[in-house]
Amino acid sequence: MSNDGEGKIGLTARAFSDQAMKDFVLFVRHFYKILRLVSHALIALLALMAIGAGVIAIAEGMNYWKALYLTFITGLTIGYGDIAPVTVTGRIVCVLIGLLGIVFFGIVVAVATRALAQAVEEKRGVHPEDGG
Repeated sequence: MSNDGEGKIGLTARAFSDQAMKDFVLFVRHFYKILRLVSHALIALLALMAIGAGVIAIAEGMNYWKALYLTFITGLTIGYGDIAPVTVTGRIVCVLIGLLGIVFFGIVVAVATRALAQAVEEKRGVHPEDGG
């Protein structure tokens, strides 16, 4: 009798897993659809960060790759502290890069939030453009 119970649990877990995967694929589809709409803004922010890395490399006298590392650690708001700007120009650029990073990830979070909402609406059969 315990085998039947385990079989039902295994089947239920598999059904849940299959449904979870379908839900995830639905979310990812909406995520990439919306991400394409804001891709130009995200690319522009990344380009500004790469330019900022060049400015930091020149101002701080470090190679570009080390400055790019500093830029992305700052933009991700991680800030390990292993590299820190010492010039006024480097510090100002790092602050600006930190702000760009916040904007970048704010956009990504907004896209994910909207994609989740659209996935839930689609799953429930609600279409906001049709008036609900």
